[in-house]
Amino acid sequence: MIEIPTFAAWAAANQAEGFPDEATAWAVYSDRMYRGMQALFAHPEIAENRQEAAVAEIAAVAFLESILGAVWVREKFPLADNREELGPWVQQARQRQELARRVFEFQSEPWFDDFIAYTKTNEVASAIFEADVLQTLMCMPADIARVTESGVKGQDFDILLNLAHVGDVPVEVKYKRDDTAFSEATVRNTVKGAAKQLPRGRAGWLFMHVPTAWVRPGRSDDYHEALGEALRQTSRVGVVFTVIDRPFHDQETGKIRHRRFWDVFRGDNASQELWEAALLLRDLLDKGWDFFAPRAPF
Repeated sequence: MIEIPTFAAWAAANQAEGFPDEATAWAVYSDRMYRGMQALFAHPEIAENRQEAAVAEIAAVAFLESILGAVWVREKFPLADNREELGPWVQQARQRQELARRVFEFQSEPWFDDFIAYTKTNEVASAIFEADVLQTLMCMPADIARVTESGVKGQDFDILLNLAHVGDVPVEVKYKRDDTAFSEATVRNTVKGAAKQLPRGRAGWLFMHVPTAWVRPGRSDDYHEALGEALRQTSRVGVVFTVIDRPFHDQETGKIRHRRFWDVFRGDNASQELWEAALLLRDLLDKGWDFFAPRAPF
């Protein structure tokens, strides 16, 4: 069994080191966990047999179970270890490891407990996408807070982002299930629903994950037209980030993999500063620059 201690357990066990603050303790913890995993990957028995991926998955699952419980993990990812043949287990195993990464990366955040509570009680795919958005926003030099669900219209958005020269930017996250059929009405209604959760008086960001099945020749024109029409009906959404995972053939491995694509759409009410911040995020994503974002060791 490969075990990575939680940050809370590690900090309690290493109090004698006298870290000046939590940020320093987190930096030391994450560095030691990373170096420990790298040393394990370099072990001759693992390296020579190319077992790094298997070891990383074992570590990720053990860590996730230590936070969310083994029973919960098995219930939410029932097919992840059923590997007699290719099938749904591939997606579940990938989701399980991605969630483990995000849980590790968010441990030092003040909203960590709230995020765990949300994850336990919501659809896994939706929770993972919100976690992806949180981690993505951490690429930017900005303050980020996860907003606790309130059920109050105009105050029930997901994330509050504080950007220099812009101020507070409320962020709403929407995940469209894979079986959601495309229609312009669906797009408009999704934006309308998001707008109701964002506060009046300021333009926010909307992150929306759409099904791969929505990808069709010429579909982007219909999609953007629906977005434009929806944004003209509200002043609460200024920029829409659309996320889609497109399949591609990996020639080196002969496998079908997915690559994440981002589409950024500006509404008429988005200020130049808000739009420039959105373009900065897109540029950081395109370049793969994530200087500010935490990274899991597995």
